[in-house]
Amino acid sequence: MEKTALTANRFVGIDSYNDLYYIHKRSLYKKTPSNTYSFNDFQLGAIGSVDLLNPLKITIYYPDFNTVVILDNRLNEIQRVNFNLQPPFLNVAGATTANDNRLWIFNIDSQQLELYNYRTHKQQPLSLPVSETYVTHQSNFNFCYLLTENKLRMYNIYGSALASLPNDSYDNFVINKERLLVSKDNQLILISENLSKTYFIKSPEIAIKDLYLTDDFLYLYDGEFLHKTTLTLTKN
Repeated sequence: MEKTALTANRFVGIDSYNDLYYIHKRSLYKKTPSNTYSFNDFQLGAIGSVDLLNPLKITIYYPDFNTVVILDNRLNEIQRVNFNLQPPFLNVAGATTANDNRLWIFNIDSQQLELYNYRTHKQQPLSLPVSETYVTHQSNFNFCYLLTENKLRMYNIYGSALASLPNDSYDNFVINKERLLVSKDNQLILISENLSKTYFIKSPEIAIKDLYLTDDFLYLYDGEFLHKTTLTLTKN
């Protein structure tokens, strides 16, 4: 178990190059062994989410202004998408990285999961309308996991609904490849293989504020320290 002091409002995660990301006072920071980079645009309000799937095209979503900003690996702005100004004028809840200059978005007006190309400004509805209240979604290049008040659903890039399970009062979740790390009442659960297998995780006795999962390591932030540990699973 490694423990490192971290002053942050939110711990975001670790990218594939093992660089650290966190949010402090509405700014996004990236810390490497040799440099610290930052990005902010205070006019856009608080950062809703940061997607590190592609460290060369980092996706930041600002819910207050319905806007996405794409950053490069030094946190320089590559592109900005204001859904209020750009046809087809979407009302979006959540935006994460997909492939080929596309984003996974949840369209509030149609209540559908969609793919949106931020170069061509074309949208592709994927799911049937979802009647339940949207909570959040997480994604990789091939799959998107949509959490509503009642269910956790898995979709592929073609819009096929592959699996679902009840939302058992989940607080938050992150994904690594096709594995989901879910928090519930400070208990960690790993869900894998098309949402079909569940494992409880032995985690340190700390208050979990933020979490992140890589191939080999589990990162937990308690508001003062970042804890790094290997996964220890117990089959449910």
